[in-house]
Amino acid sequence: MEKPIVSTELSAVPGERLIDKPELPKGGTVSYQWAETESMEGQLKVGRKEKFEVFCDEPPRIGGQDRYPQPLTYICMGVGF
Repeated sequence: MEKPIVSTELSAVPGERLIDKPELPKGGTVSYQWAETESMEGQLKVGRKEKFEVFCDEPPRIGGQDRYPQPLTYICMGVGF
């Protein structure tokens, strides 16, 4: 079996997608993702990925202050993206 292609080794040409090519790599592709999370005060948390930051919180009934979306809200949004 052929070794999979790591996504960072693919073309960086804007608009060029592997899925649009007539033949996909026989070994498939691999994409590595990472992010950091940090608990702050109460239920407040921050997630970081390179230059981006997102915050989440919970409603007061479970100890939060409802200042940011709940963690599961981000999962729902991710499905839509």
